[in-house]
Amino acid sequence: MGADSPYGRREDESARVAMDEHVITIRWVEAPDEVAFHDFAQGTYNTFSCSCGLPLAGREAAARHAAEHGQCPMCLGAGTISITPHDTGGCDGCGGSGSTEPRTVTVEARVTESFVREVAELLPDEFGLTDVVAVLEGRLRGGVETVLSVAAGLIRYLEVQGRIVLCTAPDHLPADGVRQHYDDPRWIRIRAM
Repeated sequence: MGADSPYGRREDESARVAMDEHVITIRWVEAPDEVAFHDFAQGTYNTFSCSCGLPLAGREAAARHAAEHGQCPMCLGAGTISITPHDTGGCDGCGGSGSTEPRTVTVEARVTESFVREVAELLPDEFGLTDVVAVLEGRLRGGVETVLSVAAGLIRYLEVQGRIVLCTAPDHLPADGVRQHYDDPRWIRIRAM
């Protein structure tokens, strides 16, 4: 079943983040087995609420409400971020402060040709973004933002080098009243590193 928590924290934890009177809470809802990674990461199947009583229609509304009240729109003011209620990490957007106070964040990731080759060799012949992220997680310092940025850059680099090609199509074709929706894109290897 679902669990209520400020984004990235369980409600039963003693360290609740309360900036002003706006504690944004996420209701974790079991997602379908066939959920796309993007929908899962964006909390498409979750509901959001604020202690001020304002209805929040979804993740976008919760992020906008957080930003309007000086809270980080990525972690919704919690200082931590997670894709599931059981897997929590520090927020790269605010450095764990939960606020939008101006600060400087430097993310350094050394990505060399040998690093790219090593990661590419560990990927299966057909793979998605989640596969690249899984391989990178143990090899990079930094949080979610660093891993996703390097994953996107690595995939683009391999495409430009002619080593992989995108092999998926949209789930739904655009039409009147239909939003175009993609599952986790899949690539296939066409040349070895």
